[in-house]
Amino acid sequence: METIFDYATTGLNLCEAMLDMAARYPERAKRPEYILWKGLQIRTADCWHVPAQGIVRVEMLSKKIGIDHGVDLKIESGVVQLKQGEKISLLRTWGDSHYEDVVEYPYFSHSRRLWVWNVYRIKLPNGELREEKWTGNAGFWVEHLSDHQRIYHCSHGAAVEPDFDSFTFSVTVLPVGDREEIPKAI
Repeated sequence: METIFDYATTGLNLCEAMLDMAARYPERAKRPEYILWKGLQIRTADCWHVPAQGIVRVEMLSKKIGIDHGVDLKIESGVVQLKQGEKISLLRTWGDSHYEDVVEYPYFSHSRRLWVWNVYRIKLPNGELREEKWTGNAGFWVEHLSDHQRIYHCSHGAAVEPDFDSFTFSVTVLPVGDREEIPKAI
């Protein structure tokens, strides 16, 4: 396999670098899961193996003012159960003063896979707000605290240069306990 090189000096943004990596490794099974950027392993999405059921917890740790940041959690082949009982496969929550800094919900996943990525809102020249992901300089590096907890250091797509201090959040998968009933398999 070809050695992975650092994209920081190429003049490409993160999205362009990810596309270049995909072109260099057309076989997905042989493609690295990240690009290097100033020595950091940068991803646009993170997939980790989790127990089939549990509690997923998201905590907003920090964000810079000027752009709205958020988190998407995709429960592959499963659901997150909201407090009102609604079951959804994609949970989007925002690092916003209108929302709690910490949210947690029971989940179930047949595939035992949880996907995580950052999202953001950008203001278009016509004043319209648009929610985006995986564009421009969007990406993150992951701090693995344990098998059950990670911290994401994110850059949003509108950043002129990647800024991985723009937004940080943690995701924790808690063992099943007496706290709430886990959703039944779908």
